[in-house]
Amino acid sequence: MRSLQIVPAFLFVAVAGFGAEAWLKDDSLVASVQKKVREIQPTREEKRFDEIGWAPSIVAGRALSQKLNKPLFLFTYNGNIDTGRC
Repeated sequence: MRSLQIVPAFLFVAVAGFGAEAWLKDDSLVASVQKKVREIQPTREEKRFDEIGWAPSIVAGRALSQKLNKPLFLFTYNGNIDTGRC
């Protein structure tokens, strides 16, 4: 009885595997996805935020600002900075 349940499951997996192999070989699909990914990636100008010399703490930031004789900019937020909700 148990083997009768395994056969349909095996057939489904085999058919799905062969179908996926044929579908995934569609180069136009791959190219369109890669193009869309490139379009939505942030530009170099948009990534300027990553160039900021972040300090791990106020104390470390203050020490660095005194060492470089530069002002300290204190940025605080309540939220998730990656989503722009700060």
